[in-house]
Order: sequence, then C-alpha cells, then structure tokens
Amino acid sequence: MVSGLSHDAPLANRRLSVGSPFALELVGVGRTFGSLVALENISISIRSGERRAVLGANGAGKTTLFNAITGDFPPTQGRVIFFGEDVTRLPVHHRIRRGLRRTYQKSLLFGGLSVLDNLYLAIRGSMAGRFSFKRPAQTDIATRQARELARFVHL
Repeated sequence: MVSGLSHDAPLANRRLSVGSPFALELVGVGRTFGSLVALENISISIRSGERRAVLGANGAGKTTLFNAITGDFPPTQGRVIFFGEDVTRLPVHHRIRRGLRRTYQKSLLFGGLSVLDNLYLAIRGSMAGRFSFKRPAQTDIATRQARELARFVHL
C-alpha cells in the first residue's frame, strides 16, 4: 500500500491522490543481460489517463521494457516511479500490491464465476490476508472495490 493511504480509499482515487502529476515515470532506464544491452537510457513521463504505444521490430526490447517496469527483470540502471513513488528496487509482489502489473496476451478468467467475482479475486489477490477462506461480507473492502472498479470501467 502506498504510504499514507488506506485500503478504504476508493480504488480509482487511491492512486490519483499520491501527489505526482504522472502515473508512470521512467528516468534513464536501462537493462543489460551480461554484455548485451537490451534497453538504454529510456525516459518517459505518462500522466494518469494518457495512453501510449510502444512499437518496434521483434527483438527491439518492448517486452524487456515492460518487464523492467513491472520488476520481472528489474532495470540495471535508472528509476521507475509509479504515482510519485520510486518502485525501482521493490520486489514484484510489492509492485503488484500498488497496482503496477502487466497483462499477457492470453489472460484467463474463472469461467464459472461472474465478472464481479473475477474482479473481486484480482483485488483480493493483492491484499494482505488474501488466502483467507472466510466468505466476504457485502461490506468487505475488496467487494466494495470490485463494484467500484466495475463501475469505473463501465461493466
């Protein structure tokens, strides 16, 4: 959790209230694998709500860039800043809990569950106590956030 913010804060507002004008900033990001330079001096600032495309030929480093941002293969130089917080050295699971994660070309949902249930599980999976077997109450924070998220993306 971003310090100073509670899990009670509405999901959409929690990340926007951190204070940085940018959702994501890359400052001089690079990634090497031994002597192979895969990324070099990548800098970009993206405001909340902005959309950007990353284009390039096979082997140009697109996937490596996303892996550096999400921490799957952390950058060997530079900084990754997510809503004002430097997450460069945070492990992947801490980045996920802050809401920073990539999606893959093939994503699977739990087919027998509703959209709301799938959203609930995604939100619950990033929270402390996520392995609890207790059935959530209607007032459960993750249940509220799942409903809020569904409304936010017009589901």
